[in-house]
Order: sequence, then structure tokens, then C-alpha cells
Amino acid sequence: MDKYAERLTGFMRAVGCMNDAANRISDYFVIKLEESDSMLTSLAMYHSSITDKFPSAYWHPQLKACSQKIFMETLALWFFEHEEMQFLPSSLKQNLLANFTDALNEMTGIAEFFTLITSPPVWYGSLHEEFVIEAQYGRYLVHFSIH
Repeated sequence: MDKYAERLTGFMRAVGCMNDAANRISDYFVIKLEESDSMLTSLAMYHSSITDKFPSAYWHPQLKACSQKIFMETLALWFFEHEEMQFLPSSLKQNLLANFTDALNEMTGIAEFFTLITSPPVWYGSLHEEFVIEAQYGRYLVHFSIH
């Protein structure tokens, strides 16, 4: 596993644990996608790794360009979604986001951000949201979901 993706995944899973409630579990992770000639091909390889029962085209992936600011706003919504997280001091929330941003920038360098829209043919969480980051050091998938 990519050391940067592993570091961010650990960070995200720790925050995800703080969001877990009795009736659902948060799942947040970052993975480095396989290198290929296009982002859609890299995504097809990832989707094929999840299940061999359906071709990757059954995920119907669409990429929509977005900014790092939109990505970070979405990240903050997922990080602080649980009502208990609302009681955290603002300075602590800002510190968590700043540390994540520093690690993200170290991983990506100059990067482009995309919202990934899919229609999974298999169970993929009650609610999910994903992003793809095209960076000078590779392509990364950032996943948020609740089960």
C-alpha cells in the first residue's frame, strides 16, 4: 500500500470511529489507484477488484471536476457528522482539518480533484461519497460511507 494513502486512511479511520453510532458504522479510506492510461481505466481496475460478478462498466462511473475547497468542505461534513462531534471545540476541528490538509498536500503535491459518481451493482454502503485525486505522484480514490 502507498505510504501516504495508508497514513491518510489511518487518520480517516480514527475520525470515523468517533462518528460510529450503535446503528451504523463509518468507513473512510484512501487508496492509490493502479497506474493506467486514464482515470476511468484506473477506476475500472479498482471496481473489478471489489467483485468479479459484474463488469466494471456496471458501476457507471462519472467524474465531475471540483476544487480542493469543495473536497475539504465535504470531508468536514463526513468528519463531524455525528451529533457528538458537534460538541468538539472549533479549534480542535480546525486542527484536525489542518493536519489532514497537510498530509493530503504532502501526498498529492499539485493535484486535480474530481467527484466520483457511481451506481454500484453491489452493496457499497447505505450512503457513500467518493472523490478521485489526480496528482503528480499518482491517482487516489477517497471513499466515505456509512453502513
